[in-house]
Amino acid sequence: MLIDEIIQKLNNGSTYEDIASSMKISEDILRNDLKNFGFHYDNKEKKVLFTGYESEYENTLRICYTDIKKLST
Repeated sequence: MLIDEIIQKLNNGSTYEDIASSMKISEDILRNDLKNFGFHYDNKEKKVLFTGYESEYENTLRICYTDIKKLST
């Protein structure tokens, strides 16, 4: 699953728990990995936002999560 797909699901109402469960990882690992790549949940906007460098945004969205999930394990 691409990072973009995960972010879209989160912003469309899925929970970290739902997504993590479907990928057979813990919610904390998913949340930490996304945070490491510059994403965080904004309570005011009620969605996940990118806080990294704007020039990296498009490339980050195209990363396959399975390629990065090893970072936290």
